[in-house]
Order: sequence, then structure tokens, then C-alpha cells
Amino acid sequence: MWTECPIATSLSFLGRKWTLTILRDIAFLPKVSFAQIRKGNRGLQPRTLSLRLRQLVKEDLVRRVLPPSAPRHPYYELTERGEEVWPILSALLQFGARNLAETVFEDRKPRDLSELYPNDAALLLGPSAEYARRTGIAGTGTSGNSQAPTTGSRGPGRLDSPR
Repeated sequence: MWTECPIATSLSFLGRKWTLTILRDIAFLPKVSFAQIRKGNRGLQPRTLSLRLRQLVKEDLVRRVLPPSAPRHPYYELTERGEEVWPILSALLQFGARNLAETVFEDRKPRDLSELYPNDAALLLGPSAEYARRTGIAGTGTSGNSQAPTTGSRGPGRLDSPR
């Protein structure tokens, strides 16, 4: 079906050094500036940041905004296409919060996304939230109840072949 593996292809772009942490800052910090991104990523050189931002703009994941009231102070935001990185960032956030808690948190206790961002599930899941609703694997209530996902014909943790 595929000519190239979508995971490998995505990693060849998103896996470039600093790309995911730059996207993290743009996604989580509203109207983030070049200086703020650099400050949040110790060791990130201005030239590298500039190059990555240009690549992200070219790929239509990020837009550079020049506010009319302060054109000398541009900021960056995700485009509609860029918002599709939310589930990727969420998965990495969840992995770190659960499995690397001794490094991530002062109290060294693992946490779930629902503890960290109790009101932001739809945003963090991005298009995956709509997929879950359409396929009926997500509950409709706000109490956090949801049905267990089905696992297809190959058992738990296995995906059926793509259609």
C-alpha cells in the first residue's frame, strides 16, 4: 500500500535535532518569540533555530506572525497542519511523565496526562480525538469514562493492516 513507511518518513523530518522541542514551545506557549524558544532550549544556537523555523514555515507547520502593533516583535504559532503534531507531543509528554518521572518531576512520582492537563484532552489528542469519537472508542461524557479500544484481529497492542 505505502511506497515509504509513514513513521520513518515523519521521523526523517520531525526527528531532526531541536525540531520537536521547537514545536513543543510553539504549541504550548502562545505567541512565542524567537528569544523565548531559544531561552527554553539550552544549547540551541541562533543559527540552528533560525534554520529549523524556516524549515517548519516552509513545511507549513508553523507561521511567523508580524503583529501590526509591534512588527519588530514577530511570534510563531502552529498552522492548521502544524496542529497535527499535538498527538505526537502528547505521546512524548505522557511517556516522560509516566516512565521518566525520576528525572522529570521533583517528587519523582509518575503522572498521567489527565493529571497534568485535566481539561485539554481534545487539544492534546488533536485529530486522534475526532477519530476516537467517529469510531466510537471514546466515551461521550465529561467524567473521563471511556470504552476500552478494540484491538482488531491480532490481539492487544497490535494494529490491523491499514485499509
